[in-house]
Amino acid sequence: MSSIDNNELFEKYYQKEYDFNTTSLSLDEIDAIKKLAREKRVDYASAPMGIGVFNWIQKQSSDIRFELVSFESDKIDGMLYIPTMGKERAYIILNSNKPLVNQAFAAAHEFYHYIKDYQVFKEKPYICDFSMLKDVNEKKACRFAAEILFPEEALNREVRDYCRSLRATDFKSLNFNQIASFIIVMTVKYQMPLKAVIYRLEEEHFTENVEKYIENYGFIKKVLQEIQIFSEPVSMLYGTVNNFIIPYSKTYQDMETSFITGNASKEDIIEDAKILSLDMDLINELVEQDEISDDEEEDDEELFSIINAKRG
Repeated sequence: MSSIDNNELFEKYYQKEYDFNTTSLSLDEIDAIKKLAREKRVDYASAPMGIGVFNWIQKQSSDIRFELVSFESDKIDGMLYIPTMGKERAYIILNSNKPLVNQAFAAAHEFYHYIKDYQVFKEKPYICDFSMLKDVNEKKACRFAAEILFPEEALNREVRDYCRSLRATDFKSLNFNQIASFIIVMTVKYQMPLKAVIYRLEEEHFTENVEKYIENYGFIKKVLQEIQIFSEPVSMLYGTVNNFIIPYSKTYQDMETSFITGNASKEDIIEDAKILSLDMDLINELVEQDEISDDEEEDDEELFSIINAKRG
Protein backbone atom coordinates (compact mmCIF):
# COMPACT_ATOMS: atom_id res chain seq x y z
CA MET A 1 0.00 0.00 0.00
CA SER A 2 1.29 3.46 -0.87
CA SER A 3 2.89 5.55 1.83
CA ILE A 4 1.23 8.84 2.71
CA ASP A 5 2.12 12.00 4.57
CA ASN A 6 -0.37 11.96 7.43
CA ASN A 7 0.12 15.59 8.44
CA GLU A 8 -0.31 16.89 4.91
CA LEU A 9 -3.31 14.64 4.33
CA PHE A 10 -5.13 15.82 7.43
CA GLU A 11 -4.56 19.48 6.66
CA LYS A 12 -6.12 18.90 3.25
CA TYR A 13 -8.93 16.49 3.98
CA TYR A 14 -10.42 17.07 7.41
CA GLN A 15 -14.01 18.21 7.69
CA LYS A 16 -14.08 21.76 9.00
CA GLU A 17 -16.70 22.97 11.46
CA TYR A 18 -20.06 23.01 9.78
CA ASP A 19 -21.72 26.09 8.34
CA PHE A 20 -25.39 25.69 9.22
CA ASN A 21 -26.48 28.37 6.74
CA THR A 22 -27.79 26.58 3.62
CA THR A 23 -29.97 29.33 2.16
CA SER A 24 -27.82 29.54 -0.99
CA LEU A 25 -29.07 26.15 -2.18
CA SER A 26 -31.53 26.20 -5.08
CA LEU A 27 -35.19 25.25 -4.63
CA ASP A 28 -34.62 22.07 -6.65
CA GLU A 29 -31.64 21.09 -4.50
CA ILE A 30 -33.64 21.71 -1.31
CA ASP A 31 -36.63 19.74 -2.60
CA ALA A 32 -34.38 16.79 -3.44
CA ILE A 33 -32.83 16.88 0.05
CA LYS A 34 -36.23 17.08 1.74
CA LYS A 35 -37.46 14.11 -0.28
CA LEU A 36 -34.38 12.06 0.61
CA ALA A 37 -34.71 12.94 4.31
CA ARG A 38 -38.39 11.96 4.35
CA GLU A 39 -37.59 8.63 2.73
CA LYS A 40 -34.79 7.87 5.18
CA ARG A 41 -36.58 8.89 8.40
CA VAL A 42 -39.87 7.20 7.50
CA ASP A 43 -39.94 5.17 10.74
CA TYR A 44 -39.70 8.38 12.77
CA ALA A 45 -42.28 10.38 10.76
CA SER A 46 -41.99 13.85 12.29
CA ALA A 47 -40.99 12.69 15.78
CA PRO A 48 -37.66 13.85 17.28
CA MET A 49 -34.68 11.65 16.43
CA GLY A 50 -31.88 13.46 18.26
CA ILE A 51 -29.11 11.24 19.58
CA GLY A 52 -31.04 8.26 18.22
CA VAL A 53 -29.37 9.20 14.94
CA PHE A 54 -26.37 7.03 15.79
CA ASN A 55 -28.42 3.85 16.14
CA TRP A 56 -30.56 4.88 13.17
CA ILE A 57 -27.52 5.21 10.89
CA GLN A 58 -26.13 1.85 11.97
CA LYS A 59 -29.47 0.26 11.12
CA GLN A 60 -29.44 1.90 7.68
CA SER A 61 -26.37 -0.07 6.62
CA SER A 62 -24.30 -2.81 8.19
CA ASP A 63 -21.34 -1.51 6.18
CA ILE A 64 -21.04 1.66 8.30
CA ARG A 65 -18.69 1.75 11.28
CA PHE A 66 -18.38 4.57 13.82
CA GLU A 67 -15.12 5.72 15.35
CA LEU A 68 -14.74 8.27 18.16
CA VAL A 69 -11.40 10.04 17.98
CA SER A 70 -9.90 12.73 20.21
CA PHE A 71 -8.46 15.15 17.67
CA GLU A 72 -5.98 17.86 18.61
CA SER A 73 -7.71 20.42 16.39
CA ASP A 74 -11.09 21.73 17.56
CA LYS A 75 -11.82 22.61 13.92
CA ILE A 76 -12.46 18.97 13.07
CA ASP A 77 -16.06 17.81 13.53
CA GLY A 78 -15.94 14.58 11.59
CA MET A 79 -15.08 12.80 8.37
CA LEU A 80 -16.13 9.91 6.20
CA TYR A 81 -13.41 7.39 5.50
CA ILE A 82 -13.76 4.89 2.64
CA PRO A 83 -11.09 2.15 2.49
CA THR A 84 -9.51 1.83 -0.93
CA MET A 85 -9.52 -1.97 -0.77
CA GLY A 86 -11.49 -4.73 0.91
CA LYS A 87 -15.20 -4.82 1.60
CA GLU A 88 -17.73 -2.17 0.67
CA ARG A 89 -17.67 -0.37 3.97
CA ALA A 90 -17.21 3.08 5.44
CA TYR A 91 -16.15 4.71 8.68
CA ILE A 92 -17.89 7.77 10.12
CA ILE A 93 -15.23 9.30 12.34
CA LEU A 94 -16.42 11.78 14.97
CA ASN A 95 -14.40 14.19 17.10
CA SER A 96 -14.94 12.94 20.66
CA ASN A 97 -13.89 16.36 22.00
CA LYS A 98 -17.00 17.93 20.51
CA PRO A 99 -20.31 18.14 22.42
CA LEU A 100 -22.63 15.19 21.92
CA VAL A 101 -25.16 17.43 20.17
CA ASN A 102 -22.51 18.33 17.57
CA GLN A 103 -21.51 14.68 17.20
CA ALA A 104 -25.13 13.84 16.36
CA PHE A 105 -25.29 16.53 13.67
CA ALA A 106 -21.90 15.48 12.31
CA ALA A 107 -23.05 11.85 12.07
CA ALA A 108 -26.11 12.84 10.00
CA HIS A 109 -23.94 15.12 7.86
CA GLU A 110 -21.45 12.36 7.08
CA PHE A 111 -24.26 9.90 6.42
CA TYR A 112 -25.41 12.16 3.57
CA HIS A 113 -21.93 11.88 2.05
CA TYR A 114 -22.14 8.10 2.45
CA ILE A 115 -25.46 8.03 0.57
CA LYS A 116 -24.63 10.49 -2.19
CA ASP A 117 -20.86 10.50 -2.57
CA TYR A 118 -19.71 6.96 -1.82
CA GLN A 119 -18.33 6.21 -5.27
CA VAL A 120 -16.64 9.61 -5.48
CA PHE A 121 -14.89 8.96 -2.19
CA LYS A 122 -14.09 5.39 -3.16
CA GLU A 123 -12.19 6.64 -6.21
CA LYS A 124 -10.30 9.23 -4.17
CA PRO A 125 -7.70 7.35 -2.11
CA TYR A 126 -7.59 7.23 1.67
CA ILE A 127 -10.06 9.88 2.90
CA CYS A 128 -12.95 11.72 1.31
CA ASP A 129 -11.64 14.86 -0.33
CA PHE A 130 -14.00 17.59 0.83
CA SER A 131 -12.06 20.27 -1.02
CA MET A 132 -12.96 18.60 -4.34
CA LEU A 133 -16.67 18.61 -3.57
CA LYS A 134 -16.89 22.39 -3.12
CA ASP A 135 -19.03 24.26 -0.65
CA VAL A 136 -22.37 23.44 -2.26
CA ASN A 137 -22.01 19.74 -1.42
CA GLU A 138 -21.16 20.55 2.19
CA LYS A 139 -24.24 22.74 2.39
CA LYS A 140 -26.33 19.91 0.98
CA ALA A 141 -24.99 17.56 3.66
CA CYS A 142 -25.74 20.12 6.37
CA ARG A 143 -29.25 20.72 5.08
CA PHE A 144 -29.84 16.95 5.01
CA ALA A 145 -28.67 16.68 8.63
CA ALA A 146 -31.00 19.53 9.60
CA GLU A 147 -33.94 17.91 7.80
CA ILE A 148 -33.20 14.54 9.41
CA LEU A 149 -32.99 15.96 12.93
CA PHE A 150 -35.71 18.63 12.62
CA PRO A 151 -37.89 18.00 9.55
CA GLU A 152 -40.07 20.66 7.99
CA GLU A 153 -43.30 18.97 9.11
CA ALA A 154 -42.16 18.94 12.74
CA LEU A 155 -41.06 22.58 12.66
CA ASN A 156 -44.36 23.66 11.13
CA ARG A 157 -46.27 21.85 13.85
CA GLU A 158 -44.11 23.23 16.64
CA VAL A 159 -44.47 26.80 15.34
CA ARG A 160 -48.23 26.41 15.02
CA ASP A 161 -48.60 25.00 18.55
CA TYR A 162 -46.32 27.68 20.02
CA CYS A 163 -48.25 30.51 18.39
CA ARG A 164 -51.51 29.00 19.59
CA SER A 165 -50.19 28.82 23.16
CA LEU A 166 -49.32 32.54 22.98
CA ARG A 167 -52.52 33.40 21.12
CA ALA A 168 -50.42 34.84 18.30
CA THR A 169 -51.51 34.72 14.67
CA ASP A 170 -48.03 34.97 13.13
CA PHE A 171 -44.66 33.66 14.35
CA LYS A 172 -42.89 36.68 12.85
CA SER A 173 -44.92 38.97 15.10
CA LEU A 174 -43.37 37.47 18.25
CA ASN A 175 -40.71 39.45 20.11
CA PHE A 176 -37.06 38.48 20.56
CA ASN A 177 -37.54 36.82 23.96
CA GLN A 178 -40.46 34.74 22.74
CA ILE A 179 -38.59 33.46 19.68
CA ALA A 180 -35.41 32.90 21.70
CA SER A 181 -37.45 30.80 24.14
CA PHE A 182 -38.81 28.76 21.23
CA ILE A 183 -35.26 28.20 19.94
CA ILE A 184 -34.13 26.98 23.36
CA VAL A 185 -37.01 24.54 23.78
CA MET A 186 -36.51 23.13 20.26
CA THR A 187 -32.77 22.68 20.87
CA VAL A 188 -33.53 20.47 23.88
CA LYS A 189 -36.50 18.63 22.36
CA TYR A 190 -34.87 17.81 19.02
CA GLN A 191 -31.34 17.48 20.44
CA MET A 192 -29.87 19.59 17.68
CA PRO A 193 -27.17 22.32 17.81
CA LEU A 194 -28.72 25.61 18.89
CA LYS A 195 -27.25 27.47 15.93
CA ALA A 196 -28.69 24.89 13.55
CA VAL A 197 -32.14 25.43 15.10
CA ILE A 198 -31.77 29.17 14.51
CA TYR A 199 -31.01 28.58 10.84
CA ARG A 200 -33.96 26.18 10.53
CA LEU A 201 -36.22 29.17 11.21
CA GLU A 202 -34.67 31.03 8.29
CA GLU A 203 -34.64 27.98 6.02
CA GLU A 204 -38.38 27.46 6.47
CA HIS A 205 -39.07 31.21 6.26
CA PHE A 206 -40.18 31.79 9.84
CA THR A 207 -37.78 34.70 10.27
CA GLU A 208 -36.26 37.26 7.95
CA ASN A 209 -33.77 38.56 10.49
CA VAL A 210 -31.71 35.53 11.41
CA GLU A 211 -28.65 37.73 11.98
CA LYS A 212 -30.25 39.11 15.15
CA TYR A 213 -30.34 35.65 16.69
CA ILE A 214 -26.90 34.65 15.42
CA GLU A 215 -25.44 37.84 16.90
CA ASN A 216 -27.07 36.91 20.22
CA TYR A 217 -26.14 33.23 19.97
CA GLY A 218 -23.84 33.40 23.00
CA PHE A 219 -26.54 35.01 25.12
CA ILE A 220 -29.22 32.50 24.07
CA LYS A 221 -26.88 29.58 24.73
CA LYS A 222 -26.02 30.95 28.18
CA VAL A 223 -29.72 31.16 29.03
CA LEU A 224 -30.19 27.60 27.75
CA GLN A 225 -27.46 26.34 30.05
CA GLU A 226 -28.84 28.16 33.09
CA ILE A 227 -32.45 26.95 32.90
CA GLN A 228 -32.84 24.60 35.83
CA ILE A 229 -35.49 22.31 34.35
CA PHE A 230 -33.23 21.65 31.36
CA SER A 231 -30.05 21.09 33.37
CA GLU A 232 -29.93 17.31 32.93
CA PRO A 233 -30.58 17.06 29.16
CA VAL A 234 -28.41 20.12 28.45
CA SER A 235 -25.57 18.66 30.51
CA MET A 236 -25.76 15.49 28.43
CA LEU A 237 -26.04 17.29 25.07
CA TYR A 238 -23.18 19.68 25.76
CA GLY A 239 -20.97 17.07 27.37
CA THR A 240 -18.62 15.02 25.21
CA VAL A 241 -19.48 11.53 26.48
CA ASN A 242 -21.08 9.41 23.75
CA ASN A 243 -22.47 6.11 25.00
CA PHE A 244 -24.86 5.80 22.09
CA ILE A 245 -22.59 4.12 19.56
CA ILE A 246 -20.44 1.02 19.68
CA PRO A 247 -17.22 1.83 17.83
CA TYR A 248 -16.34 -1.06 15.56
CA SER A 249 -12.72 -1.13 16.67
CA LYS A 250 -13.62 -1.59 20.34
CA THR A 251 -16.38 -4.20 20.44
CA TYR A 252 -16.83 -5.95 17.12
CA GLN A 253 -13.12 -6.08 16.45
CA ASP A 254 -12.42 -7.50 19.92
CA MET A 255 -15.06 -10.19 19.36
CA GLU A 256 -13.62 -10.86 15.93
CA THR A 257 -10.15 -11.33 17.41
CA SER A 258 -11.47 -13.65 20.13
CA PHE A 259 -13.18 -15.79 17.50
CA ILE A 260 -10.20 -15.91 15.13
CA THR A 261 -7.76 -16.85 17.89
CA GLY A 262 -10.07 -19.55 19.23
CA ASN A 263 -10.64 -17.88 22.60
CA ALA A 264 -14.40 -17.86 21.96
CA SER A 265 -16.58 -20.27 20.02
CA LYS A 266 -19.16 -19.29 17.42
CA GLU A 267 -21.91 -20.02 19.96
CA ASP A 268 -20.22 -17.85 22.62
CA ILE A 269 -19.84 -14.94 20.23
CA ILE A 270 -23.49 -15.10 19.12
CA GLU A 271 -24.77 -15.39 22.71
CA ASP A 272 -22.67 -12.43 23.90
CA ALA A 273 -23.72 -10.36 20.88
CA LYS A 274 -27.40 -10.91 21.69
CA ILE A 275 -26.86 -9.87 25.30
CA LEU A 276 -25.10 -6.70 24.12
CA SER A 277 -27.78 -6.03 21.46
CA LEU A 278 -25.17 -5.92 18.72
CA ASP A 279 -25.91 -5.99 15.00
CA MET A 280 -26.47 -9.72 14.35
CA ASP A 281 -25.86 -9.31 10.63
CA LEU A 282 -22.35 -8.15 11.44
CA ILE A 283 -21.85 -10.89 14.01
CA ASN A 284 -23.02 -13.62 11.63
CA GLU A 285 -20.70 -12.25 8.97
CA LEU A 286 -17.88 -12.28 11.51
CA VAL A 287 -18.28 -15.88 12.68
CA GLU A 288 -18.69 -17.21 9.16
CA GLN A 289 -15.26 -16.03 8.05
CA ASP A 290 -12.25 -18.24 8.55
CA GLU A 291 -9.69 -15.49 8.91
CA ILE A 292 -9.21 -11.75 8.65
CA SER A 293 -8.38 -10.92 5.05
CA ASP A 294 -5.13 -9.16 4.28
CA ASP A 295 -7.07 -6.37 2.58
CA GLU A 296 -9.14 -5.69 5.70
CA GLU A 297 -6.06 -5.64 7.91
CA GLU A 298 -4.44 -3.13 5.56
CA ASP A 299 -7.61 -1.00 5.56
CA ASP A 300 -7.64 -0.86 9.36
CA GLU A 301 -3.92 -0.12 9.54
CA GLU A 302 -4.41 2.67 7.03
CA LEU A 303 -7.32 4.15 8.97
CA PHE A 304 -5.66 4.05 12.37
CA SER A 305 -2.32 5.37 11.12
CA ILE A 306 -4.19 8.39 9.72
CA ILE A 307 -6.12 8.91 12.97
CA ASN A 308 -3.09 8.53 15.20
CA ALA A 309 -1.20 11.16 13.21
CA LYS A 310 -3.47 13.88 14.62
CA ARG A 311 -4.81 12.28 17.73
CA GLY A 312 -4.69 14.35 20.92
